[in-house]
Amino acid sequence: MRTLPGSGVRYRATRLESIPLADEMFDKNVLYDPTLLPAGFTTYIDLGCNVGYFSCWLMHLAKGRKLKGLMVDANPSAVEEARWHAESNGMPEIHGLNGIVGEGPEGGSAEFFVYESNICSMSKMPDTVAAGLNGKWEKIHVPCLSIATQWRKRFGDLRCNVLKIDIEGSELRFLKAERGFLQQCDSVIVEWHKWEVGLPELEAVLSEAGFRHLKTIDENESMGTAVYRR
Repeated sequence: MRTLPGSGVRYRATRLESIPLADEMFDKNVLYDPTLLPAGFTTYIDLGCNVGYFSCWLMHLAKGRKLKGLMVDANPSAVEEARWHAESNGMPEIHGLNGIVGEGPEGGSAEFFVYESNICSMSKMPDTVAAGLNGKWEKIHVPCLSIATQWRKRFGDLRCNVLKIDIEGSELRFLKAERGFLQQCDSVIVEWHKWEVGLPELEAVLSEAGFRHLKTIDENESMGTAVYRR
């Protein structure tokens, strides 16, 4: 358990793989660029929230502003950790949801593959040899969620200042399924996975929705992270 200096935001690591993730997010500050966030942001959605560190990062940068948001992950144990981070930091309007997006209509269910390390789970079983993921996998079924429905149920027509997408290859399917909700968003941070989609395909959908590319934060041979603003 640690406390971020200056904000008092608390976070914890209950699994070994969370420690380097926390180091990159909080100590090295290399995963995202805080200068690209909308000024005065108060609302957000974190798709592929894992244990909730992105929420902690936003809380830290918000400098005491109360945030409203959704944290979504198909891994139920990760969502429990994300909820702990919201509750422990006094953020009652940040909701943790277990489910999958971009893979079916609200009310249905879809397969999801949980890896023994909670940073690698995904909606389609990968080539484990090529990916170097030879540990234990578990197939589960999780609820399909409509983000438009889930957001409006809690926040109505309130705009979503920051939409972060890190869903291991389902990003294009999500964007196409939620074209209407994109109109309610101000900025998008998306991690794209090249084994499923190229950046030009994502950019075409985002451009049609009124977004322009601000910056590619990071890119390697398998994935990258880019930021868009309305």
